[in-house]
Amino acid sequence: FVLPIDKLFPAKMAAQLKAAVGKSMWQAIHIPTTVSRTCDGGTTSRWSAMQIGMSFIGAYKMCAGEAAVADLAFAAKHAGVIQMADILPARRARGPNEPGGIKFGHFADMIQSDRKYPNDPVRSSLEIVAAGTMLFDQIWLGSYMSGGVGFTQYATAAYTDNILDDYTSYG
Repeated sequence: FVLPIDKLFPAKMAAQLKAAVGKSMWQAIHIPTTVSRTCDGGTTSRWSAMQIGMSFIGAYKMCAGEAAVADLAFAAKHAGVIQMADILPARRARGPNEPGGIKFGHFADMIQSDRKYPNDPVRSSLEIVAAGTMLFDQIWLGSYMSGGVGFTQYATAAYTDNILDDYTSYG
């Protein structure tokens, strides 16, 4: 599918995005939640390779196997991969592109709440905080350091109570 950048983003953001992307073609990787929750970041790369292979097979109506090798090898050699997370310290890292290494600025851009609520910085910030507690605390830390309920209790307050909303809105 094609993303209508001019319709989805404010004019200034759309211009920046189009300048950065240029005439490149990108593929969004869609991974089932259970895979991203139970596996490490290296699984994302392998899942991407599988999807790229299936894209070529589907687009060019090729048989899976020998006929696809030349095109797939060329695509893999020249592919531009964007890793969204930095490597974690060696004693904590399980694989590349771990959720724990996603920079908060990148995460805020992914949530895009400033696009949805451009005139409400409080709501925009709270949406990012809620999504952050879900990803970093519930999913990543919750699975990485599972065995207790501490993270669940800590994170749940950020997106189920109005305490944070009240302090953000009214001081």
